[in-house]
Amino acid sequence: MIKRTLIAIGLMAFVTSWAFATTIDSSTYPPFSVYSFSPDQDDDLAIKVDGKQTVRWPFDYKYLEICKIPVKMKIGMYIRVKDCDDKKIIIVQKDCEDAETVNKGAGDWPCYYGCVTVSILANFNAQIRGQLVDRTSVINGDKWSVSATPSDIPGDGNYHDVELCVKTWLAKIEKAAAGDEVDVAKLSVQARPKV
Repeated sequence: MIKRTLIAIGLMAFVTSWAFATTIDSSTYPPFSVYSFSPDQDDDLAIKVDGKQTVRWPFDYKYLEICKIPVKMKIGMYIRVKDCDDKKIIIVQKDCEDAETVNKGAGDWPCYYGCVTVSILANFNAQIRGQLVDRTSVINGDKWSVSATPSDIPGDGNYHDVELCVKTWLAKIEKAAAGDEVDVAKLSVQARPKV
């Protein structure tokens, strides 16, 4: 019975000891954070820690928040193309005068066109473009172009689909053997911060 009474008194003291919690007003005192149980109480409602009324804390020595310190981090720019190594683009012969694809003159034959969609994620607003690199002699000098739609993606950390389309004209198809997937170049996906 005595044990139960002591537990009940302890619980009451724990519950009521919160009433003695005080904080310091930074407009009156120097700027610091404090959490205290007032030592000036005359009753026995607060918990005795070292046998004195001047040392008080909740019954089970809970951790109490004294202040919050902001945690900052230096984060670099980050961009990623999803499954880039699994993508490929096959350009096929088109009418050179087709306005929706090649949009060149009849004298620019043979013309080729094709597209691939990639998903790009970034933590900064980015401008996207494509370049043909590692070109073989089938690609005639600078007779090629790459478009990106959309060319700008937001830096919201979500994936955004970008369609990359390649066109080439005056292609030197005689420079390679016939085939369905002949390597003629690589499509380099490039990005820079949008300013």
